[in-house]
Amino acid sequence: MIWLVAALGLVAASALAMIFLGRRARRRRAPVVAADLGARLAGAIQALAGAPPWQPAAAPGAPTTAAAIEAALISGDPGRALELAEAALAAMPEPDAAARIWLAWALCANAQPRAALDQLAKAGASDHALAVYLAARAASLHFEHGHGARGAMPPLITTGDLAVVTLGRGRGSAAWLAGATDVQLSAAQVQAAIAEHREVTARCLAGALDALDRAPGFADAAYLAARLAAKAGLIGPARALFASLAPRMLGRPDAAAFERDRSDLADPTRAVAAAKQPPLDKGQRSRSLRVLP
Repeated sequence: MIWLVAALGLVAASALAMIFLGRRARRRRAPVVAADLGARLAGAIQALAGAPPWQPAAAPGAPTTAAAIEAALISGDPGRALELAEAALAAMPEPDAAARIWLAWALCANAQPRAALDQLAKAGASDHALAVYLAARAASLHFEHGHGARGAMPPLITTGDLAVVTLGRGRGSAAWLAGATDVQLSAAQVQAAIAEHREVTARCLAGALDALDRAPGFADAAYLAARLAAKAGLIGPARALFASLAPRMLGRPDAAAFERDRSDLADPTRAVAAAKQPPLDKGQRSRSLRVLP
């Protein structure tokens, strides 16, 4: 989206910092999320505390190759996990839904959310905790990649998050984005961009919580829920979920990303500075952003 490409060059670092630190900017409106999400987060935190760790490979219906794929993911070798999942699917005369779901997990771990969504669509509807989690993770990651993020686990504060906060400070007014290419956005375009970010974030958060309803000890789903809660503006519950999840993250391949996100939630200064300097297409770097009255 051109509004995002133009907006990401220079934005007000203090805006997102105030949100993540729990301060209220004079012009800021609270993120719009379903009223029950806060209560559901509180319930997930309580359930996580007493739930045993849940491993997808040990769950009923897991394919025969699940243990090997999960072992590769746990060891921090997503490429090997993808090779195993693809080989398993290719060896089937008629690929089943479980094999596609596990391929989707390997694809997410290899930063290929669009392909993961395709596999989930081919697998069909499923209420299995892993499938529900992957649908939320792949959709969220696909959205972030479409707005400048990279990798399987982008920073907690992305350039897209920062741009939406900056546009939101204008209360939905028209915006003029000046840089190598000048872009003027109508109030309707600004409002649509903000609404899209909020809708995707809230929908994916609800999906992560749905997965936790089915498997309260599923650390991957809890981590995704914690990240999305922060992006939705539910900072208190996000911090509580990060704290509850911390003991379960030791020794995991995503432990470093978890600690990075937890640190950025406590003090977003570094993350905001990094989000201001994404790799942009040549000739598209913005030099300023003003919200028109």
